[in-house]
Amino acid sequence: MDQYAKRGDIHDTEKMFHKMRQAGYVSRATQYQHLIQEYINAKAPCYGIADRMKADNIFPNKGLANMLAQVNAFKKNVVSDLLD
Repeated sequence: MDQYAKRGDIHDTEKMFHKMRQAGYVSRATQYQHLIQEYINAKAPCYGIADRMKADNIFPNKGLANMLAQVNAFKKNVVSDLLD
């Protein structure tokens, strides 16, 4: 999963994450960290990742919270301020 995350391959990382969950592997913060890292590498927004973490009872630490802020699709930026 780490190698897919380094390449920014969203589809394969999500597929690997899903197969691990089907096999009964308990989710941990490191898996979510790899998943969020691949979204950062792909420069794509990650919709609903905070809800997925909350459903698995994973609470982000400081580093994971910073990564979540980077992939937040609804964050404010300069262009959105100009449009408001």
